[in-house]
Amino acid sequence: MIATLLLSLFVAGLLYYVFSAIYYVTLHPLASLPGPRLCAISRIPYWYVSVQGVDVPWMKRLHDQYGPVVRFGPTDLSYASAQGWQEIHGAKVQEKAVEFAPQPVNGVAPMLTTKHENHVRMRRLFSPAFSARSLKAQEPLFKKYADLLMYTISEVGADGAQPIDLGRLLNFTTFDVMAELTFGHNLGMLAKNEYSSWVESIAGFLRMLPFVAMINYYPVLRTILFERFQPKWIREKRETHCNYAAGLVDERLRVGSKHPDVWNLVIKEEKGRGLTLEEMHSNAENFMLAGSETTATLLSGAVYNLLKDGRSYTLLCEEVRGAFTSADDMTLESLANLPYLTAVLKESLRIYPPVPIGSPRVIQSAGQLIQGTYIPAATRVSVHHWSTYHSSANFTSPDTFIPERFLSPPPAEFAGDAYEAFQPFGAGYRNCIGQGMAMHEMRLLLARLVWGWDVELGKESEGWGSQRSFALWIKPPLVVKARLRKR
Repeated sequence: MIATLLLSLFVAGLLYYVFSAIYYVTLHPLASLPGPRLCAISRIPYWYVSVQGVDVPWMKRLHDQYGPVVRFGPTDLSYASAQGWQEIHGAKVQEKAVEFAPQPVNGVAPMLTTKHENHVRMRRLFSPAFSARSLKAQEPLFKKYADLLMYTISEVGADGAQPIDLGRLLNFTTFDVMAELTFGHNLGMLAKNEYSSWVESIAGFLRMLPFVAMINYYPVLRTILFERFQPKWIREKRETHCNYAAGLVDERLRVGSKHPDVWNLVIKEEKGRGLTLEEMHSNAENFMLAGSETTATLLSGAVYNLLKDGRSYTLLCEEVRGAFTSADDMTLESLANLPYLTAVLKESLRIYPPVPIGSPRVIQSAGQLIQGTYIPAATRVSVHHWSTYHSSANFTSPDTFIPERFLSPPPAEFAGDAYEAFQPFGAGYRNCIGQGMAMHEMRLLLARLVWGWDVELGKESEGWGSQRSFALWIKPPLVVKARLRKR
């Protein structure tokens, strides 16, 4: 009796899967879109490469083979075009596919992943903290950490006698900056030349992101298996990490601050109204990762590509060193007026985007027309940064680091480049709220580095660009020698 029942269930499940596979390949509204047949019936190929950290080159190969739109799952589409940015991120109402982000421990989604109405409200509340006026008020803080970074480079590198891991020092700097803006005080990493245990745990958690996405994607896995049998150490580690950030926010709110940090500017604007304490906790943790790791990653990539290229490094040195007689003269306005410096950062964002994957949106109930094809509700669509920026359909010599393509006007050879396809901070009303802050911080730190030091890439880092990724890149040490420039 039981054996017959089990056999019947197995046969029923098998038939369901077979008929579902036939439907997804032949009759589903996405059946006409290009992509591997196996991906049309299952997400397993994507999960397989994702857990290995090689989904970025895999997706690029699919776009090279199938074109600017690829069906890489039964209800998943990846785009690699300017039109994709306009039509996906230009929608008036966008909901993110939240299963691809860790769920907050306190159950309150941050601005990055919350629903449309909450996102609009939170963005309005946080906007004053990221405005041009606020950025100018925060300028002394950025200069303070730029000074400390230069001092630490000198101390750790013994004025050029010893190699240093510049990527590590850049991480210390950006996390300390964001901690002071978010918690009212830094984490002391740059001064101590060591990671805090809280930040160190982030790197380990990144490797778990594919598994988190997989569990969240399938409700059965989440509700029946993971929530019941989740290892206790995973839950405790996540709770400890989130509670640590929440405690720092609570302490900052209790003590107060006279500095123009995030909460001062938000509270001043709203007089304490509009954000719940739980929303503050969730967003603080999110700001720390989004505003720190990505900035340090981009700067590391910029330094690597500059030193590997040599020619562009020389041109940047000439521009920065020719513009300033003293580091004290580097201001938000003066740095923004250096065209080659900005071009270097933009080209670095193109060739080595800190977040190389797409940020999936869920098509709303009415469906949507994208690149001339009707896309049904509940489909997950995204523009894949790496594939878009490394496509010869969008950029001339896409795999070559050429900052000149972002000069104004660009050389004639780049006249056909699809600059609208370049959206490193996202597009539409859900784009990165802190992009102005990030650009200033990157300009300042990179300018200070090339103004004060002659930097040489270590042999052990010649293959630094070959990296795996789990939403963010897993960076090896960026070993350089930095010698004080003779003036």
